[in-house]
Amino acid sequence: MCIAITIIIGLAAGLHAALYGAYKDSPHESFLLRRFVRELVFAVTAAATLGALGLCSDQSPFIVYLSVFALARIATEFWKLFLRVEPQQDYRIPTQIHWVRGVVHNPVLRLLLGFGFVGSIYGCYRLFHFLPDWLPGPVVGLIVGAGIGLAEAIAGAYKDGAIEGFSFRKFLKSPTFGALGGLIASLHTTSLSFLLLAAIGSMRMFNELLFKMIVKNYTPGKFKALIGPHQEWLRLRRYFLAPYAATWLLYLAFFVRLG
Repeated sequence: MCIAITIIIGLAAGLHAALYGAYKDSPHESFLLRRFVRELVFAVTAAATLGALGLCSDQSPFIVYLSVFALARIATEFWKLFLRVEPQQDYRIPTQIHWVRGVVHNPVLRLLLGFGFVGSIYGCYRLFHFLPDWLPGPVVGLIVGAGIGLAEAIAGAYKDGAIEGFSFRKFLKSPTFGALGGLIASLHTTSLSFLLLAAIGSMRMFNELLFKMIVKNYTPGKFKALIGPHQEWLRLRRYFLAPYAATWLLYLAFFVRLG
C-alpha cells in the first residue's frame, strides 16, 4: 500500500474521530475548529509514519483504518491528560490526569504518568506474546481484544469511578467490545501489533456509537452542566451526522474486502 493511500485512509479515520467529538461536545463548548483539525493532524501523522516506515505495507485497508484511528485516539488522550493545560472549573470529571488528591499540575509528573500510560499499552502487547502459537486466530483475537478492553475498563473505572461511582455495566463495555473488535480484526491480520491496535479501534468506535452517538439527549459525563450553553449546536450538529455515517460505511466496505 503506497503512502498516499495510507494517508487518505488515515484522513478518513481522523475525520471519524473529529466528527464524533464535534457532535458530542459542541452544545457545551461550541464548535472548536482547532480541536477538529487536531484529530485530523494526529491521524494523518500516524498514517504517514506507518506508510513511510513501511510498517503497514502488508496490512489490509481495514486494519490500517482501525490502527490509525487507535493511534490517533491514543495521541489525543495523551495530549489531553498529560500535556494540555486548561481551566477545569466547567468539568465534573477533570480532563487532566487526576488522582485521589485532585488534578496533577506538576508538568514533569504528568509527563511521567503519560509515559506510564503508553508503557501500559506496550506492556499488554508484550504479555500477549505469551499466548500459545497453536491457538486459532479468532481465539487470539478474542483474548487480545478482551485483554486490552479490560485494561481500558480498569483505567476508566479509576478515572471516572471515584467521581461518578463504579458501574459494573459500564465496566463490561470495553472488554466486550474489545473482544468483538479483536475477533473482527483477526479475520484481516495475523500481526499481533496490528491486531491489538485494530481491536482498540473497533472497541472505541463501537462504544462511542452505541453508548454516546445514538443515545437520545446524551450529555458527556465530564461536564458539570447537563444542558450546555451553546444550544444552537443541538440543531447545527446534525450536519456532522452524514459524514460520520460515511466513515462507518467505509468501515463496513473495508471489512467485507477480506485480505
